[in-house]
Amino acid sequence: MAFEHLLRPGRIGPLQLKNRLMFASHATNLCDQSGCISDALIDYHARRAKGGVGLIVSELLLAATEIDPLRITPISLRADDTRFLPKLATLTKAVHDNGAKIGVQMSPGAGAQALGGPWLPGSGVRAVSPSGVLAIGVHPHATNPRPLEVEEIKRIVDLCGIAAANIKQAGFDLIELHAHGGYLIHQFLSPYFNKRSDEYGGSLDNRCRFLLEIVAAVKSALGSDVALTVKWSAEDFLPGGWDTAQSQVLVKKLEAAGVDGLGVSSGVHGGKIPATPPYFYPEGTFLPFAGPIRSVTKIPLYTSGRLDDPELAEKVLREGKLDFIQICRGLIADPDWAEKVATGRSEDIRPCLACNYCRNQLAIGKSIRCSVNTAAGQERALDTITPAKQPRKVLVVGGGPAGMEAARIASLRGHKVSLCEKNKKLGGMTLVAGVHNERITRLNRWFVGQVGKLPIELRLNAELSPALMKEEQPDVVIVATGGRFIKPDIPGIGGDNVFSSSDLLELMRGGVLDKGILLRTLSPLAGTIATPSLVRMVLGMNYPIAHNVAIIGGQFAGCALALLLARKGKHVTVIEESPKYGADVEGNTLDGINEEVAAGRVNFLTSSKALEITRQGVLVMTASGEQRLLEAGSVLVAVGLAPDPGRWVEDLDDKMEVHVIGDARSFERIPNAVSEGYMTAFGLA
Repeated sequence: MAFEHLLRPGRIGPLQLKNRLMFASHATNLCDQSGCISDALIDYHARRAKGGVGLIVSELLLAATEIDPLRITPISLRADDTRFLPKLATLTKAVHDNGAKIGVQMSPGAGAQALGGPWLPGSGVRAVSPSGVLAIGVHPHATNPRPLEVEEIKRIVDLCGIAAANIKQAGFDLIELHAHGGYLIHQFLSPYFNKRSDEYGGSLDNRCRFLLEIVAAVKSALGSDVALTVKWSAEDFLPGGWDTAQSQVLVKKLEAAGVDGLGVSSGVHGGKIPATPPYFYPEGTFLPFAGPIRSVTKIPLYTSGRLDDPELAEKVLREGKLDFIQICRGLIADPDWAEKVATGRSEDIRPCLACNYCRNQLAIGKSIRCSVNTAAGQERALDTITPAKQPRKVLVVGGGPAGMEAARIASLRGHKVSLCEKNKKLGGMTLVAGVHNERITRLNRWFVGQVGKLPIELRLNAELSPALMKEEQPDVVIVATGGRFIKPDIPGIGGDNVFSSSDLLELMRGGVLDKGILLRTLSPLAGTIATPSLVRMVLGMNYPIAHNVAIIGGQFAGCALALLLARKGKHVTVIEESPKYGADVEGNTLDGINEEVAAGRVNFLTSSKALEITRQGVLVMTASGEQRLLEAGSVLVAVGLAPDPGRWVEDLDDKMEVHVIGDARSFERIPNAVSEGYMTAFGLA
């Protein structure tokens, strides 16, 4: 497919771009506690510039910490002092030197949605807001926000102009005003948050005043040679809040104020439709909100939200729905996304899983990382794959993501690689995981494709054994045999109404599933015809999985399964022994699960234990000590994996260099598998 619209040059005000692709602004935690960017952040953006993107919008810079005293995230950047300019200038030069233009997202502050503590230590520091209304979700540093005085609002506007001048001096080509996601500007726009009765509240004109005054101050500081865009939430989905009709009025005001481009988002953090929609949201999540905006303006329009499929992005541009495409997570996963599209290699784009591992790393206080791109955030140390000084013969045992990544990197470094898989299909657990997340199926397809393009000897139906070792005579063995499914010791677990991920994997590999006459008869065919998409479709029927389902296990595997089944119309009850379900589930994904709980489609029994499985359901010991029968037509077991390096590993020669990686070493899901595969092969002498 030709991608003429994606690759066509475009203009945003004074800014000419070589293509229609923008790297969307996002937090990285690649900065220091003072608000200054790091060399790692410079490397991070320079690498994506090198990969061919037209415009990079760097992460949010705070402009008014003098008035809004809390960090928007625990590690935030600043532009409100000239001491930050040298590093900012280094960033802009690095991006320009690698062929891209660079903008930055600028914000007057988080308001009541601050996620970090004060910039200056001290007691009594309070979050600011239009009217003292609490933000949605949990914000421990902003539990008692105070309303801003008019003089403070005016000062914030002035500070935004000063920060814009600093940003221009540092060499940025564009400023994107941050008015989305429920932060301070949005709090002024939305009547849910803004209860003021002065010139900044009440009418729509008054609620828009704060943003329009900031636009005027920033435009005055930038002059005519730096572009200005505004990214805002078209709707916030809050009762009596901000909606599309108000957004359409705002757009006309922004157009009249001389804004050069508009970025459409939706929602607020902690509310409906997050800014980083997980895998179960549709591709092009925010496109429905862009349509009403497109109908009232012709100035350049862009949005993000799962637009990283090149064919979808091209279609959206061709149909005139957008003028530019913003991609965030897709370019974290593959910095060469644009270059691969431009050179006709879109099948080589490493797919983003939309799993929000990147976001979750930030939430737990770490720097940005990616579940499929180990080098993300560590470009200087890991992005360049260097040839091995002495090529060696490497045997990789196991064809899941850990093994395929290890084989791929070892081959790229010039080692002679054999990849052995005991089954007839590559993929390992991704064959099952792709049922709940279609992007995992794409990842497996990508891995298989990359292995096929490299000089890797692939041996299917080959298991680690003394005979294999004698035949291969390797210098290095990398054991990536995966884990084995845990089978709880529960009476009745072998019943025809009980299914596990192990059963599904066996089915997809063409094994016989001994679960009633029909499945016994049909299961040998499944290895040929069963795909994750077909399994997803079958799950919407009432055979073999009934309408009422009990799931044993309420952590990631059980939660993902519950979410999938609930969205297929089933009623699900999850039995979890610990007091908390979803403890290992990323926040936005957990929000989606909790929506199903609120809708009554999913119920969790925590601190509860499955005692026995019968044809009628599961006998459960509840948190109160009561025993009761949970009626269910089907029972699914989702309690994770135990490491399984294989019985021959201990018999390998003590002098042999052996690495056990991925689930064979420790069950930690795809990010760990890919990372260990990469790092092991990357570090081979």
